[in-house]
Amino acid sequence: MRPIVRRLLMPILMGASRLIGAQGAQDPVVLSRLSAPVALQIGIPTGAFAEHVAIAGGFGGGLLLAVSPTIGLRGDLGFQSYGAENRRVPLGSGALSLVNVDVTTTNAIFSGAIGVQVGLPPSVQKKPYATPYAGAQVGFGSFVTSTSVQGSNQDAGPFASSTNLSDVAMAKTLYAGLYAPLRRSTTLLDIGLRRTWHGRAVRFLTQGDITQLPSGEVVLRPRESVAELFTLTIGVTFRVGKPAN
Repeated sequence: MRPIVRRLLMPILMGASRLIGAQGAQDPVVLSRLSAPVALQIGIPTGAFAEHVAIAGGFGGGLLLAVSPTIGLRGDLGFQSYGAENRRVPLGSGALSLVNVDVTTTNAIFSGAIGVQVGLPPSVQKKPYATPYAGAQVGFGSFVTSTSVQGSNQDAGPFASSTNLSDVAMAKTLYAGLYAPLRRSTTLLDIGLRRTWHGRAVRFLTQGDITQLPSGEVVLRPRESVAELFTLTIGVTFRVGKPAN
């Protein structure tokens, strides 16, 4: 049994050795003060906002500039969709009723923020383990519902679109997370949690808030609520750098 066990364990041990070696013996890299986080976002509404919206999803990215060994200035942009409706309808009346189009209504939150972060992406050569960070930002949240019309040729894209409702409010965000090194010396796994408050109640639409009467008139029934949410971020942070000479 021992030779068999040895033959099974040797590939695992050799693979682990290569991974550890890759973490601790990266090619020398000269890193700049600039980093670029990119992440998928999962929004979890809380408080009164959770009574209207169950979950949101999207992506975000930003730039982080180190101003000291432990402090940086960070700016972020994000997009989260919290619902969409698709329906196929005639393009119009008469001869146009023979042509069907896809009408898509999307509910989304666009965000932007800038602030200060304590804890920076580490140099993998010097610090090959998880590093915590935390920060605070101020910015805005834009709640937008838009509708677009697209034909059967999906590659052509929408040929008409319109914003049905838009409301913008100031936002404050606290966040924290962890950096963990990957095999590439300038790329780190970045997992974080953000908590966002908007400064006032915002007006927004959800699925079912746009209806069409038998007469053909379209009616919007906006909701109004203080919008607060947690956002889970899962992505990577790229450290800008180049191989050392």
